[in-house]
Amino acid sequence: MTVLVTGVTGLVGGLAARSLVARGLGVRALVRDLERGRLALLGMGVDIMLGDFDRPDTVAAAAAGCEGMFLVSTDGDRQVAQEIAAAKAAVGAGVDHIVKLSASDAGQRPYNWSVAHTEIEKAIRQMNIGYSFLRPHYFMQNFFSLLKVDSTGTNSKITLEAPAGTGEIGAIDAYDIGECAAELLTGKKPINDHALLTGPENISFSRVASAFGTATGRNITFVNLDPADYRTQLEADHPTSADDIDGIYQEVRVGTMALQSGDVERITGNAPRSIEDFSVANVDAINSAISTASTG
Repeated sequence: MTVLVTGVTGLVGGLAARSLVARGLGVRALVRDLERGRLALLGMGVDIMLGDFDRPDTVAAAAAGCEGMFLVSTDGDRQVAQEIAAAKAAVGAGVDHIVKLSASDAGQRPYNWSVAHTEIEKAIRQMNIGYSFLRPHYFMQNFFSLLKVDSTGTNSKITLEAPAGTGEIGAIDAYDIGECAAELLTGKKPINDHALLTGPENISFSRVASAFGTATGRNITFVNLDPADYRTQLEADHPTSADDIDGIYQEVRVGTMALQSGDVERITGNAPRSIEDFSVANVDAINSAISTASTG
């Protein structure tokens, strides 16, 4: 069995490809840059094909002979048109099961990405094909960007900063998303529905800081940013996405980002990683984020 995987140079696409290879499946990767694709998949024995979502004929060529497809692309203005065109091309080439990376709030919130994923899911449902929509919640990997380092004093002070208060969130390790995608594509029936993917429990941002500190052997503390000050900075740094990003933290503070689901374990047979498991498995990435924050 061979599966077409898109987005292999990104986080989830790369993890899905790795999980499929570990299960003994043939993987064909669709990439826009051959060199980047080879580097991302080095040593994995993956068939790499050059293609582009804006050229559906290249998607169809890559999908020929594949039974399944893992579909993911970058958020943006072209996402809806590109993913729908890619799905249609794959179906036309004979793919009979599409596993699409979606979002936990698809169809439920007004955020740009939520609306985009909703439109794509609707189109795929109408293609007379087996489908499985993976709707992961907040990625644990996103916590890396919240690390800050203050080196103005005698000793460097490492903090994890966000306007989250004591709110909790059902964050998930992207590793578990890749595992779910691979399991569904390993000859199993499509769920023909969506699966909500969360971690094993809701966690506070102070717990994230503690887990990162324990894994790295560093003192890392959580700093609760003032929401108004944070919004002002967002509008200066990210004017087009300020509403969406600020909206997430508003929801964290009031508790509506605290979601729980057992779908990861139902699909894979294994419980998803806790924030402590994630921290141990990604200690090098945490240290790298700290180094980047120090130089930044």
